[in-house]
Amino acid sequence: MFNFPQVRNLMRFAGRAIDIGDRMARDTSAAISLKHIEAYDAIAATGSTIAASVELGISQSNASRLLQQLEDYLGVRLFDREKNRLQPTREGLQLGPEIRAISDRLRALKTAAMELESGRSREIMLRLAFPSSLSSTRIPKLVKNFLAANGPMRVEVASGSYLAIERMVADGEADLGFARLPLMSPGLKQEKILSSRVICALHNDHPKAGCRQLSVADLKGQDLIMLNRERPVRHELEALFYKSGIRHRPLLEAHSVASACALAAQGLGIALVGEIIAREYATLPLQFIPLEPELPVAYALISGEKFPMPKAASLFLQSISDWGHDDGA
Repeated sequence: MFNFPQVRNLMRFAGRAIDIGDRMARDTSAAISLKHIEAYDAIAATGSTIAASVELGISQSNASRLLQQLEDYLGVRLFDREKNRLQPTREGLQLGPEIRAISDRLRALKTAAMELESGRSREIMLRLAFPSSLSSTRIPKLVKNFLAANGPMRVEVASGSYLAIERMVADGEADLGFARLPLMSPGLKQEKILSSRVICALHNDHPKAGCRQLSVADLKGQDLIMLNRERPVRHELEALFYKSGIRHRPLLEAHSVASACALAAQGLGIALVGEIIAREYATLPLQFIPLEPELPVAYALISGEKFPMPKAASLFLQSISDWGHDDGA
């Protein structure tokens, strides 16, 4: 792998090599190029223009011609034939390391460029922004699978509220983010929509734990755990209660699905949370029961309209294409 200073050095070296090639082209009738350096390198390694031509995928006459043009430019013979094998001359031995260094560094430059272009490089930072309820549960698993499939690269995972995540993505501080629909900020694109619903999360020993579903009427008189009033789902739930003639204040308020599920796992009440995130806490002593009537919740993986999506982010999206299909969402 290459770091950016190394890539810059390689690019400077390549520039010098191009200048040399330009001078070669001006000083001789032949157009000297990287092909001549590659031909020399192959001949030096194999000791034969025939073997070199096979390695380079060119004809034997072409390999010989490339070597002759390079020797004409340098003004010295690089090889002598001894017992059907090309052996470096004294001049060839002295110039060989310089020529090989050009070849090696140009190959290294090409490799570095290919890694950067493919999005698979330690020098590329994939920046993700997710709510804390996911950044400590699902996201580490997704990142692990992504790196296993695509090779090593740098990944940054930031956490915050949905609004903070929207702003990070819109401002170019994150390549991909997870937000609840509808979006509140301009300048965002929906890359993948995850459909979910509100469910009831309650302790295994709760009196309502055996129910197949819980209606709004069933929640009357129960200790409820709800997300704070800044969440749109809180207002939607209160409107649902109001239509059913229920005036009910929650016993506990939480600022994340993780917190709401943890409180419910302590037997403190029934948490009303989005299913796709709540099921990340299935290892807790909880039952997840659908709410009736169904209250849809939609999330989206978002990117910024002002910034082209990095290839690493596109690869990450591809790697999580099945997310949402097997989560009860």
